[in-house]
Amino acid sequence: MKPIELEQVGKYYRIYANPRDRLVELLTGRSRHTGHWALQGVDLSLEKGEAVGVIGNNGAGKSTLLKLIAGTLLPSTGRLRCRGRLTAILELGTGFHPEFSGRENLYYAASLMGVARQEVAQRFDAIVAFAGLEAVIDQPLKTYSTGMVVRLAFSLVTSIDPEILIIDEALAVGDRSFQKRCLDRMVEIQQSGTTILFCSHSMHHVMQFCSRALWLEQGRVRELGPVSTVVDHYIAASLQGGAPQVPEAGRIRQAQSANRCQVAGIELSPSALVRRGEPLQVAFGFTVLEASHYTFGVALELRDTATRLVAETTLENGIAPVWLETGRYTFTLRVDTSPLRSGVYTLFAGLLDDTLLQIEDYEEAVFELVDSEVVRSPAMIRANVDWDLDGRFFHRDSA
Repeated sequence: MKPIELEQVGKYYRIYANPRDRLVELLTGRSRHTGHWALQGVDLSLEKGEAVGVIGNNGAGKSTLLKLIAGTLLPSTGRLRCRGRLTAILELGTGFHPEFSGRENLYYAASLMGVARQEVAQRFDAIVAFAGLEAVIDQPLKTYSTGMVVRLAFSLVTSIDPEILIIDEALAVGDRSFQKRCLDRMVEIQQSGTTILFCSHSMHHVMQFCSRALWLEQGRVRELGPVSTVVDHYIAASLQGGAPQVPEAGRIRQAQSANRCQVAGIELSPSALVRRGEPLQVAFGFTVLEASHYTFGVALELRDTATRLVAETTLENGIAPVWLETGRYTFTLRVDTSPLRSGVYTLFAGLLDDTLLQIEDYEEAVFELVDSEVVRSPAMIRANVDWDLDGRFFHRDSA
């Protein structure tokens, strides 16, 4: 049996202009409300150990879906089944009391999840240590920062052996160091067989962590399928009607600096105007602030649609993460441009951790690819194709 199954699940709200209308409707039987479907006709099932990302714009119904699965809301229509111990981080502070200490809140929130006090006591030190709150665990929760509350909640829900884990944007609040520990923990518990439903506006985390994605739009399922396909369609749809302007080729935008390392700049050669088939050399300098293993990555997008065409890392290309001591470095890579159509591209280059889940830092540069041939094709990638027509063999080199 599957851990999560939804069949035509919907959530309907009655909206009243004022409280009096609710009473009048109750007494007279005459409708005094307007209706709103926050969610409608959702079919979804998850396999054991699967991670599914939930994406969509604000107001699309993502949080409503997660609350229905978590049991904090009841569906108006359809059938919903969850099998196994379920833990969730939904709205900030859910299950916590501001006047209780962090210690008291751990036991209080765990009891609401149906977890025995003895089980929490056995894991208490590990929970607090992961959250990094040993010094303040006996202080009232109202004295905690937003990030500290999230750290406490995440540590609790992932430490009590959940069979189903629901995460709603919790990683957006923590700092980069905590985000990495959270992602490492999520990978660990997923490998142990936990089924995860992960809602995030970070498309990178969704693509790296999840195998499928559910795209919600105005309360309905817009698309459900392989994560790379759904995310690409979601990004393209988000840009329709307001495509970004193409900046001057070669203009470089510096990304935010990271905690463990910082990319200092990108240089393109021979120039920001490249002829198709000509190798594009990319050199970027960076400073390592914390000695660790690092992976290098590069990606290409069409500038006008933000369609991701290429995404490669040294790890995926068979090169183990490289140990780097603190200091300044320069890294060079070469990109084969022969498979690409002419157009303006954004190139991203930077460093990731050894799980590929955390982008340490990156920068982007813009270049234009020109082709001497006139190509009449809607495709974005060119390929070498061997043709065999009635025994006659033809080969066309795309370069």
